[in-house]
Amino acid sequence: MDNIIEEQRQLIDQLYRIVKESCPKDFTSAKCRFEYDHGYEDGSESVGETFYYTKNGESVSAALKHELAFPVMDLVPQLHAKMKAHTGGDWNAFTLFINEDGTVTTKFEYPD
Repeated sequence: MDNIIEEQRQLIDQLYRIVKESCPKDFTSAKCRFEYDHGYEDGSESVGETFYYTKNGESVSAALKHELAFPVMDLVPQLHAKMKAHTGGDWNAFTLFINEDGTVTTKFEYPD
């Protein structure tokens, strides 16, 4: 059981690094909402992200650095599959927050 939690933590950590490295050096906080849509009839899936960072008290909408963002398309479905297998939870989006104190939190969203 610890293995599954550790694998989930490692996937979230990789996403955290992508978000952090997409921020300017002097950012104070950041958030990235990852959307995962896997309900298509043909079995296809899509991953989207909405990324913001805060610098000098101002929220800036940005894109994840292109060269870093590519793995997101694999990491988000992997995280979903591991969490669904572990808890049965079938989320469709989650937000990763890098807080001003450097801590990282996540918030998962589930369909109604």
